[in-house]
Amino acid sequence: MKSATVAYFDGKDSARREVLLTLDGQTVTLRGDGLELSYPVADIRVPPPVGSVRDTLRLPDGGVCEIDDGELLAALEQASGATSAQGLLHRWEKNLPLALAAVAVTALVVLCFVRYGVPSLARRAAFALPASSESSLGRESLATLDRFLMKPTTLKKERRDELTALFRRVAGDGGPAAGYRLELRSCPAIGANAFALPSGIVIMTDDLVELARNDDELAAILAHELGHVRGRHTLRHVLQSSAAGLIVATLTGDLVSITSLAATLPTVMVDASFSREFEREADDAALAWMKGAGVPPRRYAEILARLQAQLDVRHGKSVGGDNPARNYLSTHPDTGDRIRRIMQGGG
Repeated sequence: MKSATVAYFDGKDSARREVLLTLDGQTVTLRGDGLELSYPVADIRVPPPVGSVRDTLRLPDGGVCEIDDGELLAALEQASGATSAQGLLHRWEKNLPLALAAVAVTALVVLCFVRYGVPSLARRAAFALPASSESSLGRESLATLDRFLMKPTTLKKERRDELTALFRRVAGDGGPAAGYRLELRSCPAIGANAFALPSGIVIMTDDLVELARNDDELAAILAHELGHVRGRHTLRHVLQSSAAGLIVATLTGDLVSITSLAATLPTVMVDASFSREFEREADDAALAWMKGAGVPPRRYAEILARLQAQLDVRHGKSVGGDNPARNYLSTHPDTGDRIRRIMQGGG
């Protein structure tokens, strides 16, 4: 039998009473100040301790006891069936090294989720998007770019027809590729550039066409962008940047809300720096097409090198205060590594 003086509150008013709490076998008794109550110990709940807050007992009739006697409290926990895990957790939170270890483990879990979980969910959500929604995204994104950033191409019709035929040769005619299309635009603000919109729309600027020394170079760029299209890299990039919406869309299947991405996609198209994984996949797609078409990998490497040289010159001008147009490599990092890999045939 164990006893201790505790503070008792009946749960009906704020009056505090000093009473004697006694644990006798499987019965808890409260006596004092005109009070005598008994409860089966199994009906008493011992909440987990919280920091330095006084320990309490929850009685089945709504009453509460505040207790300072650690020995009696331990006996009540054991008799009432309170788990030892609660005590372990309390000791853990009061131990600084263990608390710091818990924070480190939590940070590691979060980093692993960001590194591996979010990309996996983004891929699942992007490929689950219905074709009709993807088509709407591409159409609205193009309209937004045309309204605020791009102008109609200044290329002659003959040249436009040649480039459209080149695009069809690179994209192919079967399956989803039949719906892919090339859009040519004049856009000095973004310089020599090409990027892919959802639903297989690929935009190429006049500056990029003028920079290329032959159509094999343009074909390599188109094959790269079509690699982004087939991998749905743009959608995945946007979704990875919005993890909360991504999780909801993936777990609930509510893809209707994803159509709101049309408002943010145009900016992403122009400014997004794709991950190394996405760039590697798109480069591999370009190399695979070039191998099948008999186009030497150096054609791709040559235009990338020329684009990099152009970008270096423009960055040099920016030191003097100019705000130069970006070019294709502004959003395609590690150009030197990419060129070396291309010349080695990928892998």
